[in-house]
Amino acid sequence: MTKQRSFELKQAWLYGLVVSVVINMYPIVLCLWNPAEFETSAGYGPEALVVQVLNCFLFARVFSLLYVDSLGRFSHWFHEQSTVVQIAFQCLLFVALTELLFHLQLFLTGPVWQTGLLHLGYYIRHLACFAAVYGYWYYVKTIAHTNRVNLENEQLKRLEVKNQLDALNSQLNPHFLFNALNILNISITTDPGKAQNIVHNLSDILRYNLKIQKQSLVRLSEELEVARSFLELYKARFGDKLIFTFENTNVHKEWYVVPLSLQLLIENAIKHNVITSNHVLHLKVEVDEAAGRLVISNSINRKPHTDGLGIGLSNLNKRYELVSGRNTSLANDEEHFSVTIPLIESP
Repeated sequence: MTKQRSFELKQAWLYGLVVSVVINMYPIVLCLWNPAEFETSAGYGPEALVVQVLNCFLFARVFSLLYVDSLGRFSHWFHEQSTVVQIAFQCLLFVALTELLFHLQLFLTGPVWQTGLLHLGYYIRHLACFAAVYGYWYYVKTIAHTNRVNLENEQLKRLEVKNQLDALNSQLNPHFLFNALNILNISITTDPGKAQNIVHNLSDILRYNLKIQKQSLVRLSEELEVARSFLELYKARFGDKLIFTFENTNVHKEWYVVPLSLQLLIENAIKHNVITSNHVLHLKVEVDEAAGRLVISNSINRKPHTDGLGIGLSNLNKRYELVSGRNTSLANDEEHFSVTIPLIESP
């Protein structure tokens, strides 16, 4: 608050000076250019002009301070009043200041020729000064209010994005645990010798899921490593009926992806396709670093009916929209189904 007050007070000083000079620009220029002509036309000398400019500055200064929110009790009192009270107070202050400053000039410089014209000139100049000061501070307050609203909207938007991501992640975890435990159970009963490797892989996956709970992005290398462990679990279940490959995964830049992207797409491929000795599922994960994308493709042998488990590809696309503003894309022909997800550079 102290910093804001100091800034606003400097603005009040500077703007009061600028307004007083601009409003009195014509007599100032005329006095500097031809003092004799100025005295003849104005009815007063250079000393009276200096006092007039200073009085105009004091007028602008007082009204500028009226609009500074951080000055304390008086400022708070003024801004808490109704519009009618504020207008009435400003009118009284306008008349009182104008009369006070006008008579102050007469006291300092003595009587002048055309006193009535000087009096009228005071009211005209102060009216212009008031309009300039009020317009400037109205503009300042409007811009400050707009910036504050935009900042609050941005904070609310980020909070909404975080809440949506948290909700999506909470949907992922139960689905992941159900599938992982089911795979472990089947593998232990069919081939106990592989149980230790399965437990290690499952441990890595669970540890990864705990790690990324608060993250909206993860390193591509970590996601690929966990995807391998996840596929190894499915490999223990399906054996030679599942073949997977990773291509071009040694990248030169540090890329990021949305957490659990590959796991979701692997689950999607396994859930929607028949996997038997006669229908081997081929799954490929390929990184295209030049294009900034990752492509997951699988062979197609669709099941006639599939359940509705999982958050689906539409939610994956929504997650990418939320964190990067970019979309995933799908390609589907008679033999292969592929999903392309964008690689995100270091955040």
